[in-house]
Amino acid sequence: MHSRLCSNSDAMAYRRILARPHVLALCAASVLARLPVGMGSIGLVIFIHDCTGSFGIAGIAAGLFTIGLGATSPLLGRLVDRRGPRPVLVPAAAVTALALALVVVLAEAGAGSAAVVGAAGLAGASTPPVGGLLRRLWPRLVAEKDLVGGYVVDSLLIEVFFVVGPLLTGLLATAVGTAAPLLAAAAFGLAGTLWFAAAPVLAGVERVPSEHHTRAGALASPAIRLLVLTGIPIGVTFGVLDVVFPAFGAEHGNSALGGPFVAAAATGSAIGALVYGSQAHRFRSPAQGSVAMAIYQPLVALPLLLANSPLMMFPLAALACTYIAPASNLRNQIA
Repeated sequence: MHSRLCSNSDAMAYRRILARPHVLALCAASVLARLPVGMGSIGLVIFIHDCTGSFGIAGIAAGLFTIGLGATSPLLGRLVDRRGPRPVLVPAAAVTALALALVVVLAEAGAGSAAVVGAAGLAGASTPPVGGLLRRLWPRLVAEKDLVGGYVVDSLLIEVFFVVGPLLTGLLATAVGTAAPLLAAAAFGLAGTLWFAAAPVLAGVERVPSEHHTRAGALASPAIRLLVLTGIPIGVTFGVLDVVFPAFGAEHGNSALGGPFVAAAATGSAIGALVYGSQAHRFRSPAQGSVAMAIYQPLVALPLLLANSPLMMFPLAALACTYIAPASNLRNQIA
């Protein structure tokens, strides 16, 4: 009975959050804007492998896309603080869209691997920080009592574009062609960012003046150092699986199977987010919980080594990512 009451209470809290002004539109726009993140790595692997026959080159391109995304997010976030959201988000989304289209043009024209890989890295490095800005907006959008629920919704939104993106990638790659997912990601990302940037609530985001206290910058903060260290297992998991899933699919008939595999992994992460949302009061402090998640994440990925068929890969892929969304939620609380 108690768990049923908790579930009803959670459902009411989520409905209350989504009913707040601007929340539903921002959530929908943020998913559309972040589809290039959900489609980019897996789409690059499928397309470049199809063009070159090499998972090595495809993996390097996907890796540079992801490294670029992670390396420049803090810099773009700082630009948002200094100049405001709209002057940063829209140009960044335009560069990302052009870079993804450039990958297709260069690869199909037979350009060298270095040029294709460089364009992939540019696409990741220019990805607008829509997710970080949405997390910054949650305290403005919902009441304090609903803030943890807002961050859970945020975690679920991440899983939405990591489910929809790979599924759409696999569908387009099979039905239209391997270049189609990258071109679609470019269009979706630009349209979603324009929609997100048009939200009235962004006009109230105040600029933050630049401050420099130490040469270490943000790394001088213990919280930031903890976020960096505990984020490594999550980042490694994403980077490895973006190549492993298409490669496994190729061995079993079609590299486009990588898309549904990634979607299964994101579904497992979403389940983890829902469990976390209903049991958040039982978790340890965000710092302790974040460390625990960083330890558990590689362990639940190990059973992937047992997969010997696509049917077996689906549940193992879901299991492999069950801690990712809860870890993200805890990291939001630390930040």
